[in-house]
Amino acid sequence: MSAPFLSTSLSRGWHSLSENAPQLKFSMPTKSMRSTRRFFQAGFPINAQKTALQEGVLIEFKKDSGRVLLGVTQSREGKKNWSVIDQNAETCIVRPNQIRLIIPGTDSFKLQDVDRLLEETELLQDPALLEIAWEELLSDDKTVDIEQLALILYGSAAPEKCYSAYKLVNSNPIYLKCKEDGYSFRFEPRSAAQVKELQSQQTRQEIARRKLVEFVDFVKTVMQLSFDERPTRDFWDSKDEFRTYLESLRAFSLEICKSSDEKTMALQLLDELRMNRTASSALNLLTQIRYFNVHENLLLLKQEIPIPIHFSAEVLAEAEAIKARSLSDMDEENRVDLTALKVYTIDCEDPDEIDDGLSAMRLLDGRLKVWIHIADPTHWIPWQSTLQKEASLRCASIYLPTLTIPMLPKELGVELFSLRERKCCPAVSVSVILSEDGSIAERKVENSLISPTYCLSYDAASELLEFGLEEEEGLSVLYEAALRRKKWRQSNGSLDVFMPSVKVRVKDENAVNPEISLTVEDQNCSSVVLVTEMMLLCGEAIAAFGDEHRLCLPYRGQDYNEVLATDLQSIPEGPARATASFRCMKPAEISIMQPLHHSCLGLPGYVQFTSPLRRYPDFMVHYQIKALLCNNIPPISTGHMEAAMASVSARLKSLKKLQSDCDRYWILEYLRREPPERQYRACLLRFEKSPTAIVLLLEVGLQNLMELNTQRQLGDEFYVRVINSQPRKGWLSLKEI
Repeated sequence: MSAPFLSTSLSRGWHSLSENAPQLKFSMPTKSMRSTRRFFQAGFPINAQKTALQEGVLIEFKKDSGRVLLGVTQSREGKKNWSVIDQNAETCIVRPNQIRLIIPGTDSFKLQDVDRLLEETELLQDPALLEIAWEELLSDDKTVDIEQLALILYGSAAPEKCYSAYKLVNSNPIYLKCKEDGYSFRFEPRSAAQVKELQSQQTRQEIARRKLVEFVDFVKTVMQLSFDERPTRDFWDSKDEFRTYLESLRAFSLEICKSSDEKTMALQLLDELRMNRTASSALNLLTQIRYFNVHENLLLLKQEIPIPIHFSAEVLAEAEAIKARSLSDMDEENRVDLTALKVYTIDCEDPDEIDDGLSAMRLLDGRLKVWIHIADPTHWIPWQSTLQKEASLRCASIYLPTLTIPMLPKELGVELFSLRERKCCPAVSVSVILSEDGSIAERKVENSLISPTYCLSYDAASELLEFGLEEEEGLSVLYEAALRRKKWRQSNGSLDVFMPSVKVRVKDENAVNPEISLTVEDQNCSSVVLVTEMMLLCGEAIAAFGDEHRLCLPYRGQDYNEVLATDLQSIPEGPARATASFRCMKPAEISIMQPLHHSCLGLPGYVQFTSPLRRYPDFMVHYQIKALLCNNIPPISTGHMEAAMASVSARLKSLKKLQSDCDRYWILEYLRREPPERQYRACLLRFEKSPTAIVLLLEVGLQNLMELNTQRQLGDEFYVRVINSQPRKGWLSLKEI
């Protein structure tokens, strides 16, 4: 609207006022373009008869649902409430605190006139009028009520003019402040500085709104394309102007919003796209526009673990420096040369870090001697170095179906430090001579140099054991020692808990239907038993070594409820008994200065030592042991060890759950794709609230709840079908056959 038109409109208002001059008690100028200042100088009439809350007046009120409506009061309901017929001709009870405004001049107002009033109000909504009124009010420092404001804006205090003035200020709060005055308002002009700042804010909001609409329109266009034609994550990441919107939707979908503003923006975007205001809707949107892959690892994103995995420039620089000096050995004088020993490393197929190897021989007196060789990363990584601190933050290597997240940079943990076949490797070797009953007769810990002979998978090691080759006598001696150790631990009351372990591998996880392979590993197979017993033997030997030298180490212990354990014999051997064994166990404990009896393992003491490349507690133990072997003071104090273990234990628990949840997602995706008629063998592990029980799907190594229709016993095996599998929800429905 042009300025001349505004002036003409205002002058018409003044003419209207002059017609009512006797009632207003002052005369108005009649020349249309005369300055309105004299109008303000003359003063406003004081209307002592304010419209009161009574029957038959028009009010604006806010319903409990949040909707704002007009209505005509009918009668009192109780002492304070009012019966009101709203603009939709519906009767409702209105509390006093719900009433926002009594519209002046509406005594005995008729409900049928509400529509006309609303139509006229809409026609009078011209924000440009407010600026002229504000300038005049500001120059005379005036505060006015609704009727007086209506007179200024429209030259009339009729109900539709009053309501229009009220709505105009409410929708354009830049120029005037509203102050409650009973069931009405008074309006005060803002200062010029305040108006300027609010105008700037409005401009910024308009720009932001325009950008948001552009993003929403682009998303709508993308959604009209076929899925394969839609842009991928690389495209979205390249659009800086969309970053804020995408990040707010991402945070909301993962339920990790860091501020209310971030959540508000996400909700606004969902509203604009006419989608439900839920995290699952935001996730679905981001998947549909291909910002997320169909199988995006949300668990990693929620823990804010970046993909791809990066190490800082400082960490990588230190790693390069270590590689450059890798040919030198500062512990050379303290190392025993064990390269003549045949060393077996036994791990999964295509392992990343290889941090333990095994040797054995039968002594002339018939006793068995075994060596557990452990990689020696602390030989290169000083305490309090950048790499050591990085390992403490990461806590462990994480092995997921789609990727490995290493504790140490790959060029160190996988390439330089690992015990690779036919390569001379610095190590820490724990040698043990067993007594006839399987207990430790002699032990020794020393820096060593070894050369691994074979790098075997568990299956390959089991096959070699079956062949019983004479030239591989060392492997047979290792297995004999393992069986002797297992029998000895059982005599000490150990709870042998062996559950099927599933290995999940996924190829091309970014595809809509990536390749999924599942391998269920038998924990009772010969090679697994061999490795397990040797690792436990090493843990016992290190605990005894630490106790002998009063070393500060994380000594682990765990008891079990003997009363409950006596009931285990009534459960068949296998997964059901293993599950019951877990329920017998008491919480694990850690002592810093002396060994604890580990009843569950049947060991007098136990310290984890065998995985320094992938587990930070083992890494810390190596610093303490190595210092002693080199006649140095152990670097980790009792206080530091306690604090570190408290932090690390919580982090390791979180990472273990992450790995378990990721495995479950891909197993459920595997089951989702399988033919619905396929049958699976299930083992009853334990009963929950009848008729619900937890079962183990033996072919895929997955535990799940289901309702039983048949009376069964723990350990029973039966067949089931998959009724529904929803990987994103972690939900699986099974039915007995």
